[in-house]
Amino acid sequence: MLKKIKYFIRKVFFFILYRDKKIFYGNHYNSLNFGHLFFWNLIRPGRSLTRIKYNRFLFPKKIKKDDNNIYIDTKNLSKNEIIEIAAKKLKKYGTVVLNQYFNEETLSKFENEYKNYFNTLSYQPNSNEDTGTIPLSKTLADLWFDEAIIGIIEKYIKRLPVARNYPSIKSVTPEYTETEDNYITSKAPFANQWHIDHATLIQPAIYFTNVDEKSSHMQVILGSHTYPNVSNAGDLSSEYVIKNNLSIGKCVGKRGSVQFHCGNAFHRFNAVKNSTRSWLKFEFCSGNNVLLDPKQIGRMLKNDFNLSSLDDRSRKIISSLFPLPLKKGYEVKKEVFEPTKFKGI
Repeated sequence: MLKKIKYFIRKVFFFILYRDKKIFYGNHYNSLNFGHLFFWNLIRPGRSLTRIKYNRFLFPKKIKKDDNNIYIDTKNLSKNEIIEIAAKKLKKYGTVVLNQYFNEETLSKFENEYKNYFNTLSYQPNSNEDTGTIPLSKTLADLWFDEAIIGIIEKYIKRLPVARNYPSIKSVTPEYTETEDNYITSKAPFANQWHIDHATLIQPAIYFTNVDEKSSHMQVILGSHTYPNVSNAGDLSSEYVIKNNLSIGKCVGKRGSVQFHCGNAFHRFNAVKNSTRSWLKFEFCSGNNVLLDPKQIGRMLKNDFNLSSLDDRSRKIISSLFPLPLKKGYEVKKEVFEPTKFKGI
């Protein structure tokens, strides 16, 4: 009986709130409308409560259509200046791009060391490839824990970020081109719909290909990260974005650029036929939904990298993925590991 009542209430609300079938259809019932968001947060409050818990809840702010300055030319800026400017843009827009932050020497060194992993990528049309977890080395650590990358995230989330997942190299080569107002909705091997990620995710990506507006790139609805978004209503339709004149940021930059986006911002992959986008992917969060996996630990340490060689700050960041050794060890309580507290064990 209770299920029938819930189903009836849901049907009534959907009829009242989602009448325009030109913008609400299929799996596209999401929006930035406060009535819609209030309804979903009332029945599914977990995401917003998580954002409040980790001090990630912001006051909604719509960005003007012509306000899309998400780029930073880093050449003549100090590390502190980059961190300060980028953190402000990330807070305002939900995304930011550091143009050509890493030089060619750094990129080539990484490519040479991980050439066997790059060689597994076929770059064939309609491919969405991932090398899987790559082994840890000083070269990778220098990128993963780069002072500016960590500093930007730390200033934005007001705490030292937590490594959420293990690094990997990704590459996408679409077999078709999508237009601004006509997105293909079926069986795309990449995230081509306007969607959100988990509640406190911050994701940096280092470009290993040139990315411009005429090539495959990521797009972000600027300012959407400030809303109490939920994923239960599905994706945003491109028709909704156009009708509401939302500001779209195009994440582009030369090889060596670093793109950041907040997981609460609506974003999508913009496909251009036979245009390859390759990047090194990192994931950080505020402390929740960490993807600890013993198998991936083994993959990362296959070359016997010494974790103790990392500085204390970096070691603390990845303690979520590589637990710290403790003098008294851990206790297992209902599948949860907690530091042993009692003496005399």
